[in-house]
Amino acid sequence: MHWTEDQRRFQRLVEALSGRVDPQAEAEMGAPLDPRLADSLVDVMAGEEPLGLDTLCANVFDYRVRLTGEEYATITDLADRGDLGVRVIDGLNELVIPDEASECS
Repeated sequence: MHWTEDQRRFQRLVEALSGRVDPQAEAEMGAPLDPRLADSLVDVMAGEEPLGLDTLCANVFDYRVRLTGEEYATITDLADRGDLGVRVIDGLNELVIPDEASECS
C-alpha cells in the first residue's frame, strides 16, 4: 500500500467534507462534525488508516453529509486498499448526490 499517497487523498477528502454537515443532523448529534473529521485525519496521519476511515465513514453517515460521486469513489477505494470492505462504507451510497450529467442522459 502507498499510504503516503492515500494519506494525502484522505486529507483532501476531509477538507472537502468540512463544513458540509446537515444542520439538523448536527443539532441532533449535539456536537459539531468538523472536530470529528479532524480526529479521523489525526488517526490516518498517525498510521491508523483503518480507524481513521472507519471514523470518517461513521460520522459522514451519522451527520448525513452529502457526497459527490468522486468523494464516494475515493472512500470506497481507500476502503478497498485498506482491506476494510463493505462494513465501513455500508449505507454511504444513499448519501451520494446524483450526477447531473447522468440524469440528463
